[in-house]
Amino acid sequence: ALDARAATLGQRLTDGLRAALGTLDGVTDIRGRGLMIGIEFDRPCGALVALGLEAGVLVNVTADRVLRLLPPLILSEAEADELLARVVGIVRRFLDMPA
Repeated sequence: ALDARAATLGQRLTDGLRAALGTLDGVTDIRGRGLMIGIEFDRPCGALVALGLEAGVLVNVTADRVLRLLPPLILSEAEADELLARVVGIVRRFLDMPA
């Protein structure tokens, strides 16, 4: 039940991120397994943690270049859409910053 829901919502988020960010310069990979989602960049992306906090989204950065999302398994469709919009916004802001 929860694992199937996580797979469905995770695919929805991953597909949305790929559609919105997949062709942008600076994004090298978007991957996910269930609701564990990673967006890899061609440069260190630690600044995304602060941008996320400003946008009300708790994210972390691993391996210096991967933005990791770990939303709760009880995430609703509406919350998933809100998360997608906020993450796309902070990633675009980050990519517009001087490298």
